[in-house]
Amino acid sequence: MSRHHDDWTHGEPRLVLGVCDDCENRWYLPRDHCPRCGSGRSSSRQSSGDGLCVAVTRSHVTGEVGGAPLSLALVQLDEGPVVMGRVRDELVPGDRARVEFVPDGTGTALVPSFSRRALT
Repeated sequence: MSRHHDDWTHGEPRLVLGVCDDCENRWYLPRDHCPRCGSGRSSSRQSSGDGLCVAVTRSHVTGEVGGAPLSLALVQLDEGPVVMGRVRDELVPGDRARVEFVPDGTGTALVPSFSRRALT
């Protein structure tokens, strides 16, 4: 069974992927069974946090009075799964992106945020 116990949702600044021990499929977010082959045998691996931005959206309605718009990105990680996070700069679809973990605004948690990654 996949365990995502040491990722950003538990205070650790990293994305953790589930990996099927049978077919090597990778996914993000905890599951009891591989979504490809149904196996219950899996392990966890830390993602590099690098990937390709596939979509960006901007929400002008926030929970804070006078709050700034919030931009969110979908990023396909180099390991395969697609994850969502905040946008740190002018990220657009097609950009290479890298995850960083930044304070959530309340100062109580770190959240995944993506910024443009220069090509090397």
